[in-house]
Amino acid sequence: MDGGNAVPIGLCILPQPAANCPRTFSYPTVIEDVLTHYGIPFSSLQPHSAGEALADLAVLVTVGEAAPGLLPDLAAWIEAGGTWIAVAGTGGNPDLLGVEPEPPTYGSWGGGLGMLGEGWLRPTVPSPLTEHLRIPLHYFNGVAVRVKTDNCVLAVEASHAAAREWEGRPLIVERKLGKGSVLLLAPDVPGTMVRIRQGIAVTRDGVPAPDGTAPICDGVLKSDDGAVLDWIRDRQQVPGVDGYTAFLEPMADLWAELLIRAILHGAARANVALPVLWLYPRNLPMLAVLSHDSDGNDPAKAEAMLEIVAKAGIRSTWCVMSPGYPVEIVEAVRAAGHELAMHFDAMSVGTHWSEDEFQTQWLTLCQLFGETPRTNKNHYLRWEGDLEFLDWCAKRGILVDQSKGASKTGEAGFNFGTCHIFRPVRRDGSMLDVWEMPTPTQDLLVFAPVELGDALHASVARHHGVLHLLFHPAHIQTEGVADALLRAVRLVQNHGGEWWTAKEVAAWEAARVGCRWSHWRREAAGRVTAVLEAPSGLQDATVLWRDAGGKVERWGLHFTAQTVTVAEGQRITLQYP
Repeated sequence: MDGGNAVPIGLCILPQPAANCPRTFSYPTVIEDVLTHYGIPFSSLQPHSAGEALADLAVLVTVGEAAPGLLPDLAAWIEAGGTWIAVAGTGGNPDLLGVEPEPPTYGSWGGGLGMLGEGWLRPTVPSPLTEHLRIPLHYFNGVAVRVKTDNCVLAVEASHAAAREWEGRPLIVERKLGKGSVLLLAPDVPGTMVRIRQGIAVTRDGVPAPDGTAPICDGVLKSDDGAVLDWIRDRQQVPGVDGYTAFLEPMADLWAELLIRAILHGAARANVALPVLWLYPRNLPMLAVLSHDSDGNDPAKAEAMLEIVAKAGIRSTWCVMSPGYPVEIVEAVRAAGHELAMHFDAMSVGTHWSEDEFQTQWLTLCQLFGETPRTNKNHYLRWEGDLEFLDWCAKRGILVDQSKGASKTGEAGFNFGTCHIFRPVRRDGSMLDVWEMPTPTQDLLVFAPVELGDALHASVARHHGVLHLLFHPAHIQTEGVADALLRAVRLVQNHGGEWWTAKEVAAWEAARVGCRWSHWRREAAGRVTAVLEAPSGLQDATVLWRDAGGKVERWGLHFTAQTVTVAEGQRITLQYP
């Protein structure tokens, strides 16, 4: 939120240690991206001036460590009713949090630091902050502490089986102080989200699943070779299918939601009404995208797919492989309102992984389509290196990539931890101008049982994401596949979701996160006003106002929904109640 009165949510990213010094957090600016994505208005605070802003805040979020005294007057502000949320560090105030840093087990050259490494978070007591968690939550890094006072430990570490000495270390610690409270989220929330969503650079085959269902060590470099989730602890049994497990819980989204819950419940305790810009128009609970990869470019199978999608009554995204379909098929896809997209091929004989190859295929499709494709998915989910490929996309106006996903049945689901589209982040913290929309599964019934589709839908609905399903025209005439497609479409519609094309989802998200709140103000009789500005315009947007009697439930709180339309460049004043 920019300008006007200070919004009562403040985010302060504390100074990062110098190079070659240990750090308990990484990619801290991703916290800003999370808050913006979930529509939470906030003020970004500089460490040297954060103390001066406390009087206007109800909730302060800090990321990392600080020198003692950098954040003065915290105790008095908390006792008066403020909520301090410390992420991946004690913010220079361990005593205020009621903890002490855990020393390393051995004093090594150059010193050491108590750090969490890799583990899983397990709730210990019922709390609205963790009630959305169904399985232990995988994390990477964070600050290791010991509890000094009678704080409430909301979650502890459930480590690797071979690391029992760390079992039970406190990971979420809450302490009441006067009218306010402090909360330590010890794991590296932003760094964990980045590591799960983006994986690691792909330079060699990944390690296969021990049950034989995901032999990713196949001599072909793919995005899933860089996935970091655990085959044993992060997969769950697919209901109704004996012996089949998949990644049914979106780990990165669960971390984001934990943070959002902490902030909003802190604001609720202070009786602060915030305008939350909901994820989708008309208060939709979720969205869905259907994509098709044109492998083989068979006109007859494309026509069969067009018939089925027409029967479903939705528009879909057609990822076309160079040299593409005959012109009459391309025009039929366009005439039906579908999206014409790119299917980069670095797998077939005669193709190779390079930007020159990408450029050649892209130019061919631009000429065939008569327009620039805005979405791409790589054939076989091919991937090499780190983020270089996404730079190829951004340079050519591609807004959405769908190449992070599952190439084998046993890794289906959220193997990159998310059902929300996101912008990948570079090592220096800058965001790429491409949205990533992972591909959690391929043709139901062929690639995975139809029950997987039900399980994925249930998870996306719980976490208000985007259900992306890939169905190849090459399989649409296989017995039962068309019925599986139609069943998945109806399931989303019957539960209030809508099917959009990939570029429509990205365009909406770009417009929504580009909005700005300003001039938040409490008025007489408890009324709150705020100004919303939409540089790109926003049709039928939903604004949620916290209301104990509201009919909309999100993140364990009740809200009243308000629908607004903001014209391009317009500023509108909203008020509640």
